[in-house]
Amino acid sequence: MNRTDLTGRIDQLSEEIRHYPTPIARCDEQLTALIEERARLLHEISKSGGCTPDAIWTNDGGFNAA
Repeated sequence: MNRTDLTGRIDQLSEEIRHYPTPIARCDEQLTALIEERARLLHEISKSGGCTPDAIWTNDGGFNAA
């Protein structure tokens, strides 16, 4: 899954969680699964990888003083 797909799925899950019907039982496994999936995707998207903003700027013609 690319970053755009991850972001879209996180937004979708957040919306679904936000509008989850109440009252919510403690044993509600569906809501727990949604929250856990969102947490997993948030962790995945936060992993370092790819270019930093500075690297992108440098590679796009920015000046690197180093």
